[in-house]
Amino acid sequence: MVRLLVRRIAILQMAVASMVAFDSRTSYCQESEADLSPEQVAFFESKIRPVLIEHCYRCHSSEGQTFRGGLGVDHRDALLAGGESGPAIVPGNLEESTLWNAINFRDVRMPPNGRLPKGVIDDFKTWIEMGAPDPRRHEAIVVHSKVTSEDIERGKSFWSFQLPTLKEPPSTPFDAWAKSPIDRYVAAGWKKQELNPAPVAKPEVILRRIAFDLVGLPPKESLRHAFLKQWETDPDLAVAALVDALLESPAFGERWGRHWLDVARFAETSGREAEWTFPNAWRYRDYVIRSFQTDKPYDRFISEQIAGDLLPIQNDEQWNEQLIATGFLAIGPKSLTEQNPRQFQADMIDEQIDTTTRVVLGISVGCARCHDHKFDPIPQSDYYALAGIFQSTQTFYGGVRSLRNRQPSDWILLPVPDEKPIEPSITREQLAAIKQELKERQEQLLEARRAQRNGTATGNNPALNAGLLDQSIAFISGRLQSYDQNGRPYSYCMGVLDRGSATNAKVLVRGEIDQPAQEVPRGFVQVVGGSQPKLPSKASGRLELAKWMTSKENPLTARVMANRIWKHLIGKAIVREPDNFGFSGPAPTHPELLDYLAIEFMEHGWSIKHMIRTIANSQVYRLSTQFDLERFESDPENRWIARANPKRLDAEAIRDAMLEISGQLDLKPPHGSILAQAGSTSMGPNGPVSIPIGLIASSGGDASMRPEPNALLRGGFRNPAVNRLELPDYHRSVYLPVARNSSPRALDVFDFAEPNLVVGEREVSNTAEQALYMLNNPFVMELSDALARRVMKSSQDPRQRIVHAFQWVFGRDPTQQELQAAERFHRKGREALKEEKPEEVSFRWLSQFCQALFGSAEFRILD
Repeated sequence: MVRLLVRRIAILQMAVASMVAFDSRTSYCQESEADLSPEQVAFFESKIRPVLIEHCYRCHSSEGQTFRGGLGVDHRDALLAGGESGPAIVPGNLEESTLWNAINFRDVRMPPNGRLPKGVIDDFKTWIEMGAPDPRRHEAIVVHSKVTSEDIERGKSFWSFQLPTLKEPPSTPFDAWAKSPIDRYVAAGWKKQELNPAPVAKPEVILRRIAFDLVGLPPKESLRHAFLKQWETDPDLAVAALVDALLESPAFGERWGRHWLDVARFAETSGREAEWTFPNAWRYRDYVIRSFQTDKPYDRFISEQIAGDLLPIQNDEQWNEQLIATGFLAIGPKSLTEQNPRQFQADMIDEQIDTTTRVVLGISVGCARCHDHKFDPIPQSDYYALAGIFQSTQTFYGGVRSLRNRQPSDWILLPVPDEKPIEPSITREQLAAIKQELKERQEQLLEARRAQRNGTATGNNPALNAGLLDQSIAFISGRLQSYDQNGRPYSYCMGVLDRGSATNAKVLVRGEIDQPAQEVPRGFVQVVGGSQPKLPSKASGRLELAKWMTSKENPLTARVMANRIWKHLIGKAIVREPDNFGFSGPAPTHPELLDYLAIEFMEHGWSIKHMIRTIANSQVYRLSTQFDLERFESDPENRWIARANPKRLDAEAIRDAMLEISGQLDLKPPHGSILAQAGSTSMGPNGPVSIPIGLIASSGGDASMRPEPNALLRGGFRNPAVNRLELPDYHRSVYLPVARNSSPRALDVFDFAEPNLVVGEREVSNTAEQALYMLNNPFVMELSDALARRVMKSSQDPRQRIVHAFQWVFGRDPTQQELQAAERFHRKGREALKEEKPEEVSFRWLSQFCQALFGSAEFRILD
């Protein structure tokens, strides 16, 4: 336990070290409330303000309409907050004041048109040392909400803000048919709408439906035979046994974990203007898969992602898991080119609030950043009550400062190192050589920039030379971050930690960071109700937020997840917009059913597997998609579920199924990710930009643009030649690299979830591009060849080969008409290729035949 405590303290110390700038700014902002003496005001007005106006306002003020480097100098708060390089003024501390360093021409040289007179510089020295008195402060602004307490109380009567209640389903003519409360709730809708349901689907259809819904793969032949045999004697037992078996399959966690990654906006890059890799994002992906596989209770799953760093722990392994879980709050898209750190923080907090509330609660509190919510009774102050919680939280996502990454952060050091690190260990000699290489590059960059300023740069494009040097330095620095002083690789994760002190947020007028209004105590969304505990004075309040969200008194959390599970199994959600349970969202088609599912979910330990088992064993789940004109005209959108909804397989299922059927699927999970191997680097149009160390030999000249080998450093680093994301990969699609601005083609063409957004329901398109992909893509052709070889090995009988291909691709036997058509196709191919060997002809024909099956609508559509 002592070892555990030491490691936990070490991690927290690392977090505190990265927060020094923030905490110091906060304390000085508080001191600015003190009254200033007349002498201090006079000194500022006569010696400091005129200089700032004459030399700085044009580039660093609202009057000049620009804040270069994120720095404003037109009021005290802006100076204390500083810009990209840190606080412009740290009262009493010359060396930490970037403005002082700039006017002394240290690194940055300001003003750019020449050094200030010595007497003026001396005045700034006196001013900073006396505490930087500055009477320029924002006038007190109070934003008055139009949402009253009465509006909030009335809003609590809206259906989604009331606790779920259990109502007995009414009696219907379908009671004998029903096998569960689900069936009776749905049948009540049929009775009301005077609908007759479709018959139960064929067993082959039900088998394929369950397999793809639960594990995202076609059923194996042995499973198919066992299921169909058991169906003949007891269909209920056959379904129950199949569901139980698939829920325990490792493939279940991979399938359902991917559903969660859709709403968690998972990706391994930052996205936005300058895309930067997140080499440790894969840990969160694997955490999600493990959680679904082990059926981690959903309330625990949410709590770990919101406040895993604050939950109690029993050992280092649990601490590891909970730290990784908080990656949920860290993996969102980020504008790393943003120069203003306050703007960057405000935008990151906004993204965290929007994601958390939409994913867990099904409401978008992010709409209240700039004004009261347009539809729901959520005042702007509620948004900033949550903002204070996240403002008191430090987010760790990694990266190295460069021209393309103005807002890097640290990572969190994990207490349990990887048994098999992504990076290999290196020797101390190699580490020293790398550090020397970095030092040389930094000196070359300073020389290149000096030459640019003095107009003495050589070469066709000196600016590009400096840019390449900057990227090289960032790449080497990122690699150095990966090793300890002995050359052993660290194990990091993305995530969050408390800052160590809590601060309330101020309402921002129209969401603008330079227009702060009144301070708002940290808290939760009032209209949602539930018991809202008092937040601790020295902690962020994330732990209390997690408890409030997962409380049984919260009316939304269980409903929202039950609705998501229903959608993935039935094809249409009960609340058709899964992320919008607010006033502007659609009402539930079956409110009593949704409440039943929510209560069932909570009463059975928040078990996702129990919910899936409950729905998959219902009669409603077994309905056929059979078309009936009268039924269609009565309910064209199938709101009352009188028939099953046909579902187009999603991108991952299509790719995984082709791999599985062709015998090429590698079911062993990979370690890490391609993007993890690339390290912390920027992304080009075709993949991560790996800058070889030793790329730039000297400053200036075209020769400096040509890469030069460096055997020692290349051997020390894993520097994969990753030029594109479309590398051959036979693992399940959930493990493919996900870059926000460049998804793998196999996923993108079939409506992969947009990783910049919370995606509760994917788009489903039917385009010519998809047909062309199945027709021309080399990977599809390769898998068609592999399936043809598998079919040829299965039998020497041409007709039996056709039967096997149909069984493996469609999960059924071919009809007589299909057999005859396939045989005619074979004969034509044999006649056209008379000169070739019979086996070669058969292989070429079979490959084309298999590709045609893969490209068919029946393969892509799940009945």
